[in-house]
Amino acid sequence: MGVTKTATPDEIKKAYRKLARQYHPDVTQEDPKVAEEKFKEVSEAYEVLADEKKRQLYDQYGHAGVDSQFQNGNFTWNDFSHYGDIRDIFGDFGSIFDAIFGGGGSSSSRRQQSQAGRDMRMDIEISLEEAYSGVKRKISVPKFEACTSCNGTGSKGGKQVNCPDCKGTGQARVVQNSGFGQFVSVVPCRKCRGTGRAPGSECEDCDGNGRTQHTAHIEIEIAPGADTGTRLRVPGAGEMGHSGARNGDLYVIVHVREDPAWGRNGADLYKDVEISFAEAALGSEIEVPTLGGGKVSMSVPAGTQPDQTFRLRGSGMPIMNYNGKGDLYVRIKLKVPQRLSAEQKDLLVKFAELDGDKSQFLKFPKKDRKRKR
Repeated sequence: MGVTKTATPDEIKKAYRKLARQYHPDVTQEDPKVAEEKFKEVSEAYEVLADEKKRQLYDQYGHAGVDSQFQNGNFTWNDFSHYGDIRDIFGDFGSIFDAIFGGGGSSSSRRQQSQAGRDMRMDIEISLEEAYSGVKRKISVPKFEACTSCNGTGSKGGKQVNCPDCKGTGQARVVQNSGFGQFVSVVPCRKCRGTGRAPGSECEDCDGNGRTQHTAHIEIEIAPGADTGTRLRVPGAGEMGHSGARNGDLYVIVHVREDPAWGRNGADLYKDVEISFAEAALGSEIEVPTLGGGKVSMSVPAGTQPDQTFRLRGSGMPIMNYNGKGDLYVRIKLKVPQRLSAEQKDLLVKFAELDGDKSQFLKFPKKDRKRKR
């Protein structure tokens, strides 16, 4: 553990805290099996150094002096006797060791934790317009709810007895063998799901499960600005908890349909707008449609080129849960007429000639006119 021979109990606790955090699987970057072995080693050291008798034997005889203090001659998790120190050392962080040590709190808290209902997920699709404006939707969620016949006990008439598997403790010990010896953990009893109670006679309506399947109808509100991947949490709308434990939550994942008339990147929108050659050449004031159904004015400067893009600040998508909007990017497309009158053709040819354009095809309309005369 890296402490001196004269280390005080507080110094030993401090060293254990540091090393245990270091080798915790959610923190360490090492191989899980290597981290498991190192965590076991520091726990063995703490078991020895935190016990005055074992520490004295270790100081006198080394490992040989303490091996006899362990059940099988070697340290296993069954030999760890300082579970109560875990919360003293780690506080709330100590709960992460529950899976290893079988929990550091009361059996009732472990039961409650083990019986929490599972979270559920549902996917919902909305249009881009609905994402812009926000929308309310009613969704149907198939889920389990407490059986009304037995009040969720699973027992006929609601009468229960001690679980025959765990003798009413709500717990079961699981022994796993690994290359590092035996690994023992305490888990909720599977038969009673950690409650310590079992049906005296199973309820016929729910087959002793204490719950039956129903369809819940829930209204959700999607705020303006939602995007694909937006996640909404509906607390308590997930699977029912067992024996009074809290229900799980429902997570609704939003998917926004693509709209061929619009492009989107986060809170910014993209729109192609057609204007005439004259508007592009001379400049003009145009009305650009917005996704919300309105229009916004935009100045097109003289000499605007095809595919030139203009930015309209604050005319894009609402920013979800924020008082603001993204921008609207307008890309100019030239609208080329497919049918021209004789006068329009004359004017275009005249324009081309004044512009110095010698293209032969521009002379065809003029020849055609002379023939007709």
